[in-house]
Amino acid sequence: MMTPDEARALAQAAVGMTAADEAEALVVAESSALTRFANNRINQNVASTDALVSIRAVVGKQIGVASTNRLDDASLKACCEAAVSAARVAPADPSFPGLPEPVTPVAAQRACDSTRQFDAQARAGAVRAIVDASAERGLSAAGKVRSAEHVIAVANSHGIDVGQAITGAQATVLSAGETGSGWASFLSRDAAVFDPAALGLQAAELALRSTDPTDLEAGSYPVILGHEAVADVMDFFAYVGFSAKAYTEGRSFLSNHIEDDVMSEFVTITDDALAEHAMGATFDYEGVPKQTTDLIEYGVALGPVTDSYWAPKTGWPNTGHALPAPNPYGPMPLNLEMAPGESTLEELIGEVKRGVYVTRFHYVNVEDPVPVTLTGMTRDGTFLIEDGRLTRPLKNLRFTQPMVRAFRFCAGVTSQRHFVGTEEGASLVPAVLLESFAFTGQTR
Repeated sequence: MMTPDEARALAQAAVGMTAADEAEALVVAESSALTRFANNRINQNVASTDALVSIRAVVGKQIGVASTNRLDDASLKACCEAAVSAARVAPADPSFPGLPEPVTPVAAQRACDSTRQFDAQARAGAVRAIVDASAERGLSAAGKVRSAEHVIAVANSHGIDVGQAITGAQATVLSAGETGSGWASFLSRDAAVFDPAALGLQAAELALRSTDPTDLEAGSYPVILGHEAVADVMDFFAYVGFSAKAYTEGRSFLSNHIEDDVMSEFVTITDDALAEHAMGATFDYEGVPKQTTDLIEYGVALGPVTDSYWAPKTGWPNTGHALPAPNPYGPMPLNLEMAPGESTLEELIGEVKRGVYVTRFHYVNVEDPVPVTLTGMTRDGTFLIEDGRLTRPLKNLRFTQPMVRAFRFCAGVTSQRHFVGTEEGASLVPAVLLESFAFTGQTR
């Protein structure tokens, strides 16, 4: 596996080979291993190692990008020449401000030896501990246990020269019976804190509780979204709402609403790659240090994230949220956090007279980006809440709901938060109580 210093040296060498007015090299190396299981047994064990170099060449205001995973000098030189050739035939972008200047990023430890050492035997042992809880209860477990290390390095012709190693340990488990299923997941940069037996038990107990689901008529109900479901919503807020590009083009719910109350006072959303517990790199894919960025504070819209291109176009500072070039999305937050509340999950459930508890969503799509109207299904643990307690499992429900409106009527947030996502982009979220959520149908 390439070290951060080796990746930085490779990026600098690539910049030196690029005959352009400005040049940038992004190196992303990965070593990952995955053990899949189904029917309570391992059915796949794979590992991969790769490294990709992406060159951005700038000729005047024309930009070209080329990539390769062949790292010998001849292949790297050919990639650099391809980027320059692409730039020479690309239309000029008069708004391009030039590649960013160097700023020293915050030093932070994002890699753990425990995860690097989480080998095939350790993954097999974790699978055994996970599936035991399902097998002992007559259930069938399926899922994955994965460990990975990424090294990211960026160099450019103005002197940017950064590199960082990132580890991630991830596991998911779906426990299923004849008529019910349960889900649980784990994500951390440190495999030493992974408790596979507890994860397997959580999914198995949820599956048993979901047995023989019942009907619920379509309509709007108070709803409690579990951590997995909230993380899905955060991902879509990031995707369609928190980018300066979407904001400028009028496609974001933040557009023309800065300093307006757009959500409940219970909702504070921040992108914070610098927090001690954060996952992912502390600089973006241009090598610019990420800034802790408040997006929604007590329900008030504060602004989107930016990068070196969109910061001068919007007049906001560069928050360090560039994605790899080229991309159609503009800057994007990859380390979203929703602030915790003061309630336990049981206390939130206790506040609901008649409503629905949702463990997670499935097959979610955007119907309308501005109000972030999402449509999808519930899955793996949907329950009716009556008189402050979970009473019976429900068949999976279809929903179509403007999420900004739903979070405008957020009535409570748990103090406990979970990481959900991948090691490159993870959301840290609580469970939430929403006063109204529109269910439009159910499965048979």
